[in-house]
Amino acid sequence: MTATVLRRAAELLLVLLGLSVLVFLLTSLAPGDPAEEILRRGGIQPTARSVAALRAELGLDQPLFTQYLRWLLALLRGDFGHSYTDRSPVAAEIFSRVPATLRLAGAAAVVAVALAVLASVRAAFRPGALDSRAIALLTVAIAGVPPYIVGILLISVVAVGLRALPTGGADSPGAVVLPALTLGLAGAATLLRLLRADLAQALRLPFVKLAAAKGLRPRRAIMVHALRVAAPNAITAASTVLAELLAGAVVVETLFSWPGVGQLAVSAIRQRDLPVVQAYVLVTAVTTVLVLALVELCLAAADPRVRRR
Repeated sequence: MTATVLRRAAELLLVLLGLSVLVFLLTSLAPGDPAEEILRRGGIQPTARSVAALRAELGLDQPLFTQYLRWLLALLRGDFGHSYTDRSPVAAEIFSRVPATLRLAGAAAVVAVALAVLASVRAAFRPGALDSRAIALLTVAIAGVPPYIVGILLISVVAVGLRALPTGGADSPGAVVLPALTLGLAGAATLLRLLRADLAQALRLPFVKLAAAKGLRPRRAIMVHALRVAAPNAITAASTVLAELLAGAVVVETLFSWPGVGQLAVSAIRQRDLPVVQAYVLVTAVTTVLVLALVELCLAAADPRVRRR
């Protein structure tokens, strides 16, 4: 197990280094000049001289490789740079918004897991019943609809039509319900499709059939035996869904005016605030990679076949 951990740690370092290169290049080579944008936003008509002076002040006149090395060394010291918009430290701005995003992603994960487990157990318990077919059709429908469409429908029906919940913001406890449902439904559809197939396969295993033949109730056979067999694949899929929830928070936070890092990132993209955009993309990507690596190590600890891969 120690060799597995060391090998995975070395692979992880290479992945993180590659991610840093990719994030820096994608954000730095995007169209438009940040210096011109900053001057225009400050009410100053950009000239060649003023643009050149600001580019030198921001270090944008340096070769790309020099800019990357300076950015990477600052990151290793925990310095994400300063925002081009208000010159505030990016790290403080990002991490002040992380709790709101984690609260939304956590609530969405609860929605996704609860709906997926309940619906898949119901479908496995009565595979040919009308409600099981309805669950399968609903899963396909939800998986095919983008989350922002689901969010607009929820706002129109629940918030505006029924006036049951706020349309946005985070001022009340109920404000998290609609954005969490919007994010969670997409994750539930992904989990449900996998868990439903794994449960159906697990129910055909000999020891599950033997338990049923000895008088074990079908519901107990599913909950005790089949779910345990399907759990490893479901945990792997759940980690992927969690990563998708973090990435999908950008759209949902903007739609519901949720004060998380996704909303901050959209604002930074509009203003060409490169340090904030780079920090957001890097933090999201690193979090995703770390979550997936942690899940893989947990699976390796539980299953020797994973350690031998």
